[in-house]
Amino acid sequence: MNGILKAADIQREALPGLLHDLADDSGNRKYRCWIEAPDGWTFDWWENLDGQLQWYQAGRLPMLISAQDAVQRATAGRVFAPDGEFRWRIIPSLGELSCRCVYLGQAESIGEPLIDHSTELADLTSKRKRSLLWGQQTDVSPGEWIELRIPHRFRYPVDGHPQGVMIETEQWLDAARQPHFIRLCDLCPCEPPH
Repeated sequence: MNGILKAADIQREALPGLLHDLADDSGNRKYRCWIEAPDGWTFDWWENLDGQLQWYQAGRLPMLISAQDAVQRATAGRVFAPDGEFRWRIIPSLGELSCRCVYLGQAESIGEPLIDHSTELADLTSKRKRSLLWGQQTDVSPGEWIELRIPHRFRYPVDGHPQGVMIETEQWLDAARQPHFIRLCDLCPCEPPH
């Protein structure tokens, strides 16, 4: 499987333009996002910058905020779908180009100012893997989870109210089976035991 790897350090103001390329206006709900800031976080469906996200904060009830507002608050984030993941992190010590961005996936539409580094994938093989996400549903709010490892409270962006949630990742491995790159692909409900 061939992949596309792009990366660059950009001005923070350029981030919304790159995220605009990841709009999911199809109504298929295939994109998800994890966005975190010093004052909160979201793990939600991603439509576009005009969409709404469920924003969580410690000791407060969640509230809806615009995706644009979440991105402006963010110190890090990722938008992912089965065909690719775009992630960013704000690193103030980088100065004017303080937003480090990486795209790994299949979409060639993610363009400038990211630089193509796909040749780094040439000697690697891609393998997908599913893992159980830790967390416990609360009794008082069906569908809401307390993530025990982070710890955070949020709703996993999956349809329905599953008993558990699996995350699918893609690992790019060298000949010794050591991962060089890992990206998020998808979330799915756990299959009930037979």
